[in-house]
Amino acid sequence: MNNKFMRILSPIQLAVVGILDIAVIGYLIFAIKRLIQNPRTTVIIFTAGVAVALIIAILVTKEVLSHGVKFLDDEMEFTGMDGENIFAYDNIASVETKKDDKASLVKNFVDRQSQIILTLKDGKVVTISIGLTTKSTLKKIADEISARIENKE
Repeated sequence: MNNKFMRILSPIQLAVVGILDIAVIGYLIFAIKRLIQNPRTTVIIFTAGVAVALIIAILVTKEVLSHGVKFLDDEMEFTGMDGENIFAYDNIASVETKKDDKASLVKNFVDRQSQIILTLKDGKVVTISIGLTTKSTLKKIADEISARIENKE
């Protein structure tokens, strides 16, 4: 099978990052206009601060867009995790998914996170929380893992 990358993006995360990026760009345009009209020290400092904020916004957006699952020939890697994020298909016995989508006003965001539950061949169960994702994203990831597990058997 071909190498594949499936991006894990929460609609909420995408909206928040997008709004923040637009706000930073708006402030930069405002700062540049003020700098052209009145080049004082405080305006220069403000413009420099907004330029730094733009660099940070670009790095944050890049980081958010780099989270996902990288499917390689013999293993998969969850790129948004710090450690224990690489799993060989030969070691996985089965995959399940869990996503709570029942209506409730008392549940918080942690209770709504999507989970991929891998049962390994040595009996261990690994639960990977991939955040607030859509059902279709979760299903695509689970289907891809299942297809690659079946291919290895």
